[in-house]
Formats: sequence, C-alpha cells, structure tokens
Amino acid sequence: MNVQTEVTKIYDEMVGWRRHLHEHPELSYEEVNTSKFIYEKLKEFGVDQVDYMCETAVIGLVNGTKPGKCLAIRADIDGLPVNEETGLPFASKHDNVMHACGHDGHVAMLLGTAKVLCENRDQFSGSVKLIFQHAEEKFPGGSVFLVEAGVMENPHVDAIIAAHLVPHEECGIVRVKGGDVSIGCDVVNVTITGKSGHASKPHLANDALLAACQFVVALQQIVSRFIDPKRTEIISVGTLHSGKAVNIVADKAELSMNVRSFDLESTEITKNKIYDIADGIAKITGCTVDIDYVKGYEPVINDPAIASLVGNVVEKYLGPDFVQYEDYELGSDDFSYFMNATNTPGAYFFLFAGHEGDEVYVNHHPKFSWKEEAMKSGVQIYLGTALEFLND
Repeated sequence: MNVQTEVTKIYDEMVGWRRHLHEHPELSYEEVNTSKFIYEKLKEFGVDQVDYMCETAVIGLVNGTKPGKCLAIRADIDGLPVNEETGLPFASKHDNVMHACGHDGHVAMLLGTAKVLCENRDQFSGSVKLIFQHAEEKFPGGSVFLVEAGVMENPHVDAIIAAHLVPHEECGIVRVKGGDVSIGCDVVNVTITGKSGHASKPHLANDALLAACQFVVALQQIVSRFIDPKRTEIISVGTLHSGKAVNIVADKAELSMNVRSFDLESTEITKNKIYDIADGIAKITGCTVDIDYVKGYEPVINDPAIASLVGNVVEKYLGPDFVQYEDYELGSDDFSYFMNATNTPGAYFFLFAGHEGDEVYVNHHPKFSWKEEAMKSGVQIYLGTALEFLND
C-alpha cells in the first residue's frame, strides 16, 4: 500500500467530514448526532463490526485477511462550551458550543483511516479497533465507562495509540516520546462549616473563613515536605468563597483546587495528606471540614516501545524532519485510562497543526484554529503504525 497516495485520495472527503462536524459540535455525553454521523460513515465504508457503546460512543473493527494482533486507535468526539470567534466560513452553528480542541479533526482522521483500511484489507493481518470516544472533556472522562463496558476486549487490544492536534507555527510535525507525557488531574472541593457570630465576640463563634485560610496555607507543605523533589506535583487552589459582611464571623467557606501529578504514588500521598489537614483544621477551629475528592484523569505514560514505533513510522513515512522526541505540555487527557486500567501499552502523541490567521490561539480558546493539511500527516501515521505493528 502506498500510504501517501491513499491519503491524498481521501483528503477532500476528510476536509468535508471535518467541516460538517465543526459546524455541528455537541457537548460531552450529548454527542447523539455526532455518533450517528460516525456510525453511518463506518457502515458505508464496510467496517466489519460497528456498535454504539455507552450510548454516544462508536466502536468499529476492521479485520485484515489473516488472524493476528489488535491495534486500537482512539479519537475523542465531543465539543466544548465555548462561543466560537474564529470567523471561519464553517464556524459552529450552535451558540456556546465549539470544537475548540480539534476533536472534529481527530474524528475525520480516524474516519479516513477506517476507509483506507477497508479498501486494503489484504495489506495487514489482525485487526484495527476504532474507538470514537465520547466525553473526553468532562470528568471522569468517557474512557472510564468504555473500559468498564469492555472496549479493550473482544478482540483483546494489544496496543493503543492516539494523536492530539495542537495549533503551532509548524504543521505536520509529530512530538512523541516514551514515559510520562501528560499530567494527571484530580479536582478537590472543600466545604468548611462553622458557627456564625458577631465580629466583636469571635470566641463565641467558629470562624469558617479563618479555617479556610489555614487550610490553604497548610496545603503548601504537602509538596515541599512529603513529595520527592524529583517528581512533579501541583496543588492549585482556584476558588475560595466565604463571608457575608465585614462585622459577621463567617459560618461557611467553600474552596476548590486541582491536584496534578505525573505519577499515581505522589497523587495518593497528596490525597491522604489533604484528609489529614482537614482533620487537623477541624480540631483546632471547631469547624467541620468536608472533602469531596473527585478522581479525574490519570497521567498518560507512554510505553517506550510503542512510542518508538510511532517515531519510526513518522521517520519512515514522512521523513526524519517530521518527528521531535521531546516533552509535551502539561495538559491532561483521559486516554490514560485505556492504558492504566488494562495494562495495555500505548502511545499518545502531539500533531502540530499550524494555525489560521496571524496568531496562534491555544486549545479551548474561542479563536482556536488549525490547518486541515495536518490531517494528512495524522492518517499516514495511523496507517503506518497499523501496518508496522500488525505485520511485525
């Protein structure tokens, strides 16, 4: 199979798919029309098995001519609650809903991959599982429910990959490496309940605002005193709400924070210490401290062998100038769950996708944009990785 020729043949179709999806984005867990569009396209291509899973995710399976391994490729499909400001002729037709993270491109690339595979079954053994995943943008992430529903079995997935489009000055360049590439992220909500009173008689009250301030300060000791300095751990308090008037002791305080880490051990230490601090603050202030610890996205830790395979594919099919073996940005992605929960080797890589206009706007920005030519690189990498992995 001449991968470049095959991708060139379907490029215009991919652009059309991408623009249709961009005009009609849907939020997490609401991707009804998006999944219907994907389902119908996969059926049209002749994908061997197409099923809805978890209501709005779509799973396809393309079999080669001989039995063998199974490679899964994932594309997230949901949009974001963002009001688009790009001015593109195919901008979102829905107020405050936008494909502001490139998921429309992810879907188009995987659809293109599916079509080429269906037309070239004699070129590979085993199977490719197409995972069009819902709700990547909303905790706890759609991958959790898909794994629980058995997406990594029947057939058993031997390896999994995914690309993420990133606006950049360059277009078509891939950044990939083994090890930790995407930071984990949990959310912690804290409610502190005290006893109100007059500001002139604080001894008759239990000051929830004071307790909240002590809580925030105490948090800073976790990273500095309990986490190995060689590891990255971030605790960021983003909100703190308390008090009604200058002369009233606050009877309630609410705060929320992110806990981010590249390793699960550090996250567990942080989680335990947050509860310890809550107990201590409650004892010395007389307040009640309630913790709502919301487990979010685990760190993405690429398997060195699969990451190396992707890098080699880029060099072979696109050229050595198209790959960078460097660190990623500190974003989070629930792709991690496919690997971590099932011990499946995988690789998550960035695809630099250029930008429209004079300025680069980051993912999730109302003016976020990227060049559609980047999809050519993405599909070539998907196809090349499938051929190299399944025919090895």
